[in-house]
Amino acid sequence: MMILTIASHTFREAIRKKTLHILTGLCVLIMAVLLVVPTTDEPDARIKMMLVVFFQVVMLLSILGVIFLSATSLPHEIEDRTIYGILSKPISRLKIIVGKIAGFASLSAFLLIILSLLNMVTIQRIASKLPEEYKGILKARKEFKASQFSIKGKPHHTREGILWVGGGRTGIASWSFSDLCKKPENKSTFEIELKLKIECGRGFIDAVPLVVGTENTISGRCKTQVLSAKVDKPLTVKLDPEILQENGAVNVTVFPVHMTDYIGARHDDVTVFSTQKGFVSNYVKAVAITFLKFLLIVIIAVMGSTYLSAPVSIVSALVVFLCGHILGFIKDFSLLMQHQDVHNHGLPSVLKKPNILFLYMDYLMKKPLEWISFILPDFKRFDSLKFLLKGVNIPLETVGYSLGYTAIYASICLFISAIIFKKREFF
Repeated sequence: MMILTIASHTFREAIRKKTLHILTGLCVLIMAVLLVVPTTDEPDARIKMMLVVFFQVVMLLSILGVIFLSATSLPHEIEDRTIYGILSKPISRLKIIVGKIAGFASLSAFLLIILSLLNMVTIQRIASKLPEEYKGILKARKEFKASQFSIKGKPHHTREGILWVGGGRTGIASWSFSDLCKKPENKSTFEIELKLKIECGRGFIDAVPLVVGTENTISGRCKTQVLSAKVDKPLTVKLDPEILQENGAVNVTVFPVHMTDYIGARHDDVTVFSTQKGFVSNYVKAVAITFLKFLLIVIIAVMGSTYLSAPVSIVSALVVFLCGHILGFIKDFSLLMQHQDVHNHGLPSVLKKPNILFLYMDYLMKKPLEWISFILPDFKRFDSLKFLLKGVNIPLETVGYSLGYTAIYASICLFISAIIFKKREFF
């Protein structure tokens, strides 16, 4: 009961802070400005921009506000001596810490719900005017990559790793997919997305006719369509359920109709997606993962505030937050220190002498970098924006992994916080 009382008091105190009001107003202003900022000619460019700005800029401002409030709450109460009223009651100091964390977690959830709802409503309104071929970003699709790619016949030429196929069946680009439908009861709809390079020898033409064939490699059932593919724009094709059947083995073939037209193809240019849920459910999962990120930084900030002064607690939380986002760079640099001689085999024997500078750097920095990369939280694990931009479903395994990582790290931080706060003397 005392934990709820402390959490409620913490939430009410934080919600009245002018800092929070200013940052929230700034976040809303940024989202409003995005509605009038010029974008590229792609119809879905504004939606992509709104997603990127929301999850990278708006969330960053919100996290900075939460860090400032959660890192200064305990130090200010200790400085103002208001903490003594709580300590005089029969309540453990661990409950005080948990109450503080619960209060700021509630504040984070409140901010996320308000801001994410505004962003989602705006995106849905803009999305209602999108052409059908660009509505893939508003879906939660499961992605299937081709297991095999080949050219039947002879490619016209190869340039920069791209195989170019001419029209008139001189060459046919082929992609094979397997296990698209592992469960017979799966009622998902499937679609094929083609992102091919297109060139036309008939002058400047915006669209080129392509022959797109889909075939079940086991039953032999097939379907061929002639579709108009626009230059530099994806082509989406619905996959006939009768072709898919239960085995899920499908072959996709493409070639231009006219001899003067060419398509450039690579292994990853054709992808099959299964649409199971909508954008809203995917967006909710992304926001839930972002909340776990908020929760983790709140716990770290409160942990620092149990012993440090308010300014030092803010700085330490910000440093941890920053380093947690560049953890990949720290790991790569540590790996470089360990394998700095990896390219020495190509040097003359007279030059294969140990580099004294690298030896000292390796000795002094290798272990600290390894420990830093192990101790610091990896906030990149909470990146869900990449799924939304591709219109790919966020797997429940990703949500569960983020939840488990947060729970383990939070437990360790709570244990350390309880020990530090219990040993601190106030009387």
